[in-house]
Amino acid sequence: MRLLPLALAALPLPALADTYTVTSAPTAATVYSGFAMVTREISVDVNAGVHEVVLPDLPQWIDAGSLRVSVSGANLSGTRLRTDALPPQPNNDSEAVVAAKEQIKTAERALLELNDAAQDAGFGANAADARVKFLESLASSDTLPSAPQALAELGQMIDAEILNALLAQAQAVRDVRDIAEGREALERNLADARAALAALTPPAEPKALLALSIAAQETGTVIASVSYPARASWQPTYDVVLSRGDDSRISLRRAALIYQNSGENWEDVALTLSTLAPSGQVVPSELYPPLLRFEDPERRKELQRSSLSADVAGAPMVAMEAAPVPQPNFDGPGVTYTLPSPLTIAQSAEGARVELDALEFNARVFARAVPSRDSTAFLMAEAKNEGLEPLLAADSAQVFIDGSLVGRSSFAAVPAGGTLTQAFGPIEDLRLSHKIIDQSEGDRGLISRSNAQTQEVRMNIENLGREAWDVELLEARPYSEQDDLIIEWNAQPKASVTDVDERRGLVQWSFSLAAEANQQITIEQVVRWPDGKVLH
Repeated sequence: MRLLPLALAALPLPALADTYTVTSAPTAATVYSGFAMVTREISVDVNAGVHEVVLPDLPQWIDAGSLRVSVSGANLSGTRLRTDALPPQPNNDSEAVVAAKEQIKTAERALLELNDAAQDAGFGANAADARVKFLESLASSDTLPSAPQALAELGQMIDAEILNALLAQAQAVRDVRDIAEGREALERNLADARAALAALTPPAEPKALLALSIAAQETGTVIASVSYPARASWQPTYDVVLSRGDDSRISLRRAALIYQNSGENWEDVALTLSTLAPSGQVVPSELYPPLLRFEDPERRKELQRSSLSADVAGAPMVAMEAAPVPQPNFDGPGVTYTLPSPLTIAQSAEGARVELDALEFNARVFARAVPSRDSTAFLMAEAKNEGLEPLLAADSAQVFIDGSLVGRSSFAAVPAGGTLTQAFGPIEDLRLSHKIIDQSEGDRGLISRSNAQTQEVRMNIENLGREAWDVELLEARPYSEQDDLIIEWNAQPKASVTDVDERRGLVQWSFSLAAEANQQITIEQVVRWPDGKVLH
C-alpha cells in the first residue's frame, strides 16, 4: 500500500481525498462448466473521510458491466475502470518470484565467470604459441654468434625455452578444455532457473485499473471484494466399479478436473465447483411445425429437371432455411462443491484433479444383446440414483469389474431419481447371430409391380458358459406414419416390451438363459404400399 503515489497524480480525484493503492490477486473462485466468477478481496486501513482505493492489477479484458464490487467498513459511492493509458506501477514481485530472479542472476554470473576463465586460459595458450614461434625464428636468425661455445649455449637455451613454451601451451589447452566441461552444467542451471521463473510468472498481459470511491465514517479497516467472470471450466470424471455377488453393487468414485485460462496464475485460491449453467439457454426455443406430404416419384423427376434447366439459364435458386435445432439445457437446482483447502492452478498450463466423494448403489446385473449389430452380448448394470442431486455427464469414465480395469466409456447424465445404466464390456460366452432367411419384393402376376416386401429374420443367442444370465435382447422394427403404408410384423416368441423407453419401433425380449442353452427368435415382416410409389 502507498499513500498518495505520485504516479496517480494525473488521475481525476475527489477534492481532499486520500488515495490508497493496493495490490490484489485472486482469492476465491466459483467455477461453472464454461467459466468462473473470480473474486479478489483486499483490506486497507483508512482514516475517516472520503477516499479512493485503487487496484492497479486487474486483467485488462474485464468488462465494467460484469464487474461486481462490495465494500464493508465504508460506503461505496462509485467505481471507475481504466483499461488503457495506465500510470506506471511499482514492482510488487512475490518472495518466490524475487528468489527465482536472483537464481537467474546467479546462474548468469557463474556462466560469465566461466567464459572469463576460458578466455584467460586461451590467452595463456596464445602467449605460449607466440613464444614458440619467436624461439624458432631466433634459431634461424643470421645474427647467431660464431663462437662454438656461445652457439652451443644459445642452442641449449632455445631448446629449453621451446620445451617450456610447448608445455605451457599444452597446459593452457587442457585448462580451456577443463573449463569448457563445466559449461553444460552451468547452462542447465540457467535454463532451470528461467523455467522456475516462467512457472511463477505467466506471460505478462496488459492490466486494468479499478478505482473505488468510498466514504468512511470513522478510522478503521475497509474490506473490498471485487468479482468478475473469467475463462475457466471444470468437468466431472468417474471411476465406475461393479462388484458382483449375491448383492451386486455399483461404486461411483467422483472427481473433478479443473482448468483455467484467466491470464494469471491462481495461487491458494478457495474454489467452489457448481453444476449450474448460468451461461446456458435462458430463452425458450422456437417451434417450427413440420410439413409432411406424399410425393409422386415422376413428379419429383420433372421438378428436378425444371430446376436444373432454370439454374443453367441463370435463374436464382431458392434455398430452404434449416430450422433451428433446440439446444439442451439443465433445468433444475444446482449442486455446489466447496473444496476443503485452497488450490493453486497455473493458467493454461495444467489441469487440477480434485477427488470429490464416492457413492454406492444396489445394482441389477444383466446381459444386453443386439444381434443385428453385435456378435456378443454385453454386461450391463442398472441402479437408481436415490440421491437428491443429479449425476453430471462426463466425456470419460474408467470402468472396473471387481477391481479390475475393463476400459473407458462415456458417462451419461442421470437426474435425481433417475436410472443409471452402465456397460461393463462384452460377455464372450454369449454369442449372437442375425440371419435373413427369406426376402422377396413385388407381387407376381401378369403385370410386374413393386409395391410389397416380405422378409423373414432369425436371431439366436447361445450361452457357451456355465453361468446363467438374465438377458434383454433388442431389435428395431419398422413403423409408419402413413395410413397407406401397411406393415405386418410378427415375432415368435412375442416381444416382452414394445417402444422401449418411449422409442417408437424399438422392441425388447426379456428372458433367462441357462448355462449351455440357446434362445431363438423368428420375425416375419410384410410391407405394402400404394402402386406407383417408392418405399424409403
